[in-house]
Amino acid sequence: MGYSLVQQGFSLPEVLIAALFFSVSLLGLLQYHQALLQGFSSLWQQRQAWSLLHQHIESSSNEPAKTLISGVKPNWQYHQITSRTDGQCAEFTFTLRIHPKQQAELSRWFCKGSIES
Repeated sequence: MGYSLVQQGFSLPEVLIAALFFSVSLLGLLQYHQALLQGFSSLWQQRQAWSLLHQHIESSSNEPAKTLISGVKPNWQYHQITSRTDGQCAEFTFTLRIHPKQQAELSRWFCKGSIES
């Protein structure tokens, strides 16, 4: 009696190669997803910093407050300097450093006294 061997399914090396290919592909997609999330998080923090600085500047009338109180995260650094002075007007520059390589910076002129037309 003769037996004929008919192979059914995949061989072990084929399955292992497919599993390896799937694993490498999945790891690549996970790294891509993580990079996207970090980018979106960074952009969101940048937008938050711009918004906080803008609110701080707009809430000041003749001279800005020295400190930025609400909304600043513990690891952010706030700096305010007077860059130029022209008569009764002074240009203030506000900087909010989020990370060592990322910051938001806005400038505005503040004048003492009223401006008559």
